[in-house]
Amino acid sequence: FGITEYAQDALGDIVYVELPEIGEEITAGDTVATVESVKAVSEIVMPFDCEIVEVNESLVDEPEKANSEPYDDAWFFKVKLSEESELEDLLSADEYAAECE
Repeated sequence: FGITEYAQDALGDIVYVELPEIGEEITAGDTVATVESVKAVSEIVMPFDCEIVEVNESLVDEPEKANSEPYDDAWFFKVKLSEESELEDLLSADEYAAECE
């Protein structure tokens, strides 16, 4: 999980990222991370139940990577799903792009 090119562009320069703890159990609708930019503070809300299995600690020291590399090295965390069927409810890349227009 991380933020999209569209989201990082809308936020502006990212200056801080607060990540969840490994092993944390997350319920759908919970705020799982926070992104602070020069414009605003934004919450990342989890769309399904899961467990945090890995976090990208490099973002703590280099949050600006979320602006320059949102699809590469600036992932925020990895999860283990409670129910894989919940993926069916997520938007595809094309659906997301249409929503952003």
